[in-house]
Amino acid sequence: MNASASPPGRSADRIVRPLTPEDLPAFQALCTRDPLRFLPVRLNIERDGLDSPDIRCWGAFAPESATLQGVLIRFGNTLMATDIDGSCGAAFASVVDNEFGLAGIRGTLEVVKALQNAVRAYAPSGMEISHYLRLSHPPRCAPARLSRARRAHLADLDRLAALYAQAGEMYRNRANVEAKLRSERVFVVEEPASLLRPARIVSCALTNIEGRDAGIIGGVFTLPEARGKGYAGACTAALALDLQRDGKLPCLFYENPIAGVVYRHLGFEEIGQWGLLYLTPRRRFA
Repeated sequence: MNASASPPGRSADRIVRPLTPEDLPAFQALCTRDPLRFLPVRLNIERDGLDSPDIRCWGAFAPESATLQGVLIRFGNTLMATDIDGSCGAAFASVVDNEFGLAGIRGTLEVVKALQNAVRAYAPSGMEISHYLRLSHPPRCAPARLSRARRAHLADLDRLAALYAQAGEMYRNRANVEAKLRSERVFVVEEPASLLRPARIVSCALTNIEGRDAGIIGGVFTLPEARGKGYAGACTAALALDLQRDGKLPCLFYENPIAGVVYRHLGFEEIGQWGLLYLTPRRRFA
């Protein structure tokens, strides 16, 4: 379904309509107002464009000035919502209520909370809070530990797929792992062979998305029996340093407090909080 086929949303002080390539200057102006806040949205639009068949984009405009105030993007069954201060939630909700097959909304905490109170066609079924961090200086990681990590290659596909097959909620199928190896940065720690087993990849970190000036790190996973050895920190540090060498800002999200300790020890600093709102269709959508 093309974005232009979706009805616009409207609230007392915002008008929401599909974005087109002609809206790019307005979008760039919005990102300039708060570059880090809008970075995840910008990277996705930078990669896919405003006329991509893979995503659908809406913008919330102030009626009196036609100034863009926020952006809503749909990927598959998930929405990403970001605005200046949460004030676009009611207008975004009118669009959400006309969308079928949604499982959740992820975005800046203020707008996600506003959506939680405003959606009608879906019942909010839970909220997960993410911390949004950046690394503005080289990672604090001992050289000996940093040297444990290396960049992965296609030859690592079988072992990486085996690693993520054990990752539970972080599971990635083989096709996804291969796509990451071909198009993104992937760093791993490998344990050498022993008498009891062959060499194996035990920890990984990768870029979920990367643009001209930043990359968002994700997919950080270590086998349970290999934890406590600093492997996740080594992978994350090596990946962050690789981004920095190319003049790009490393950013990431986390929910697990233990992961947060690792990232903050490396020197990541908090930008803000995001929310993930889980949605269940109400009866009329069933």
